[in-house]
Amino acid sequence: MGGLLRPPVMIPDERAARQGCGVPKPGIGASDLAEVIHSNESNEWVKSAILYLGMSARISASRQAPWRLLSWPFRHIRWKIVLPYAFLTVLLAVVGSYLATELVTGSLEERFKNQMAEAGRSVSDKVVHKEREHLETVRGVAFTEGVAGAVQAGDRVALEALVQPIAANAGVERLEVLDARGNRLTALRLAATDSVTYEPVSDSDVPAEWPLVQRILQGESDGRGDKYAQIIETSDGFVLWTAGPVFADSGAAGVVLVGTALESFVRQTKAEALAHVTVYDFAGSPLASTFAINDAASAEEANLDMSAAVLDDSIEGTVVREQRSLFSRNYDLLYGRLELRGQVVGLYSVGLPTDFIFNAGSDTRTRVMLLFGAGMAAVMGIGLYLTHQLTKPILRLVRTARIVASGDLTVRSGVISGDEIGILATSFDEMTDKLQLQHLSTIRALTSAIDARDPYTMGHSVRVGQLAMMLGRQLGMEEKRLAQLEIGGYLHDIGKIGIRDAVLLKPGRLTPEERKIIEDHPAIGLAILEPVDLPKEVVQFVEDHHERLDGSGYPRGIRNEQVSIHARIAAVADMYDATTTERTYRNPMSPGDAFDLLRSESGRLLDPRVVDALAAILDEWEERRRREPALRGFRLPDLELPKVSV
Repeated sequence: MGGLLRPPVMIPDERAARQGCGVPKPGIGASDLAEVIHSNESNEWVKSAILYLGMSARISASRQAPWRLLSWPFRHIRWKIVLPYAFLTVLLAVVGSYLATELVTGSLEERFKNQMAEAGRSVSDKVVHKEREHLETVRGVAFTEGVAGAVQAGDRVALEALVQPIAANAGVERLEVLDARGNRLTALRLAATDSVTYEPVSDSDVPAEWPLVQRILQGESDGRGDKYAQIIETSDGFVLWTAGPVFADSGAAGVVLVGTALESFVRQTKAEALAHVTVYDFAGSPLASTFAINDAASAEEANLDMSAAVLDDSIEGTVVREQRSLFSRNYDLLYGRLELRGQVVGLYSVGLPTDFIFNAGSDTRTRVMLLFGAGMAAVMGIGLYLTHQLTKPILRLVRTARIVASGDLTVRSGVISGDEIGILATSFDEMTDKLQLQHLSTIRALTSAIDARDPYTMGHSVRVGQLAMMLGRQLGMEEKRLAQLEIGGYLHDIGKIGIRDAVLLKPGRLTPEERKIIEDHPAIGLAILEPVDLPKEVVQFVEDHHERLDGSGYPRGIRNEQVSIHARIAAVADMYDATTTERTYRNPMSPGDAFDLLRSESGRLLDPRVVDALAAILDEWEERRRREPALRGFRLPDLELPKVSV
């Protein structure tokens, strides 16, 4: 039909293969229906035509059941080919990985125990190492020349000048010097690790009351000497302190304290032990831990307290291993004693997540699976490739069949090959071509016959459908929407078949009552099309093609965003064609004058975007009107029919 039929839509990447495919002309002509339109049986004819349209529109639904049955082997043929390869691959991988995993993972539990024990030893070694660092700093301060004299004299300025370089060189976190009565002379805290700068400590702590300070002030000593270590709670939290005396010629002059915050100690220890570290007091309560306690954790999940049985065994020196659920994860905890200079200063635990074992097993299984899978990869790859190449045209044909079954007659499979699949796809596409042609030809024949009742509206519906489709394409609408615009244009005035000839064909202007009758034709069209399963966009075109953006249209009087894009396109296409064709009460406008009229109503009655689209295609459209006879409609034969009197 030349420009009246859109080329079929191809499945992506195959559209080019179908270009140039011939389209047969429709088998139903509008002239065959002309006489029937003027007969007394026109209503019966319309019913029959509409029923035919309904059958065409519903044919996709009736085809669903057999296509579902026919497409079953196509949907599963890929798996029929792949499953043997997949089964063999999985079987070999599972059996091989099971045997290898059993051999490898037998030692994972032993490795886990060894890691736990090593983490415990790392904590013990770390606390001893930390004490040695403290002792070196204590000795460095105590034996620095001038320190004893400054302590005896209570010279804070001189004392700070002497001890701060020692603290910075050792990188200690806390350093305090007390006089012989336990009063603070100097108290420094590490303020910036990068620059190793210190700041004075000003808090309410009373170091003279700390047990290790009292023992030194009282001149006590044990088998390991006169220096002591202890975990003390300060205003800044728990601190691991090491203390030693400062001697002058006259005897003990004061006390040197070197400390590390317990929070820093557990963080440093975790980096070496590669496990979570927690330090407890002798009541089993945690003092510092590397476990991150988040707000979402419940009281039970965040409970790090030692149980009574574990606490008693740990204090007695028994190494205890316990499994606990902490923070929604399962951990193995190993408990022990923190000992410094032969004294137990606290308790500790190291924790490792038990999924370590499972992760290690999983890693082993993964490696084994990769090893066995590599041997089967070539076989599997070849099978998948062959399956893909074999089933690709079948699956494309299945997708096309489903789309056609859903009512979209514009899509084609585009499968071209010389085998049975290609023959099937070509036959299917040809069948869809014929179905689409019959569908559109029937609609055009019906609407052209209706338009032919009035010599002034010949070809109006066909032109509106074609112009609407061109406008939609200019606006970038997809092919499916363009098909809806085309059908909507063909059917938009179908309701006029229910308007009496005395009104529809009346020469001159209509009375208000007659205008009201004419304005009923969209509602009549909806009633006629109700039995037909048409897309809602087509129904919107028929119902709302006389609606306007300012609400002055009919039949519903909707405005602005209530007017769909299909109705907006319909309004421009219908108005332009009406103004450029002759009417009994006026001469046709030129294309330029008609467009100027539409431009003047842009934004008030009409959508400016659609009017701009019309401007872009106007020359092409007018050329089509001159070139294509089908756009001019057909004239009823000069029959001896009774004249209509008004």
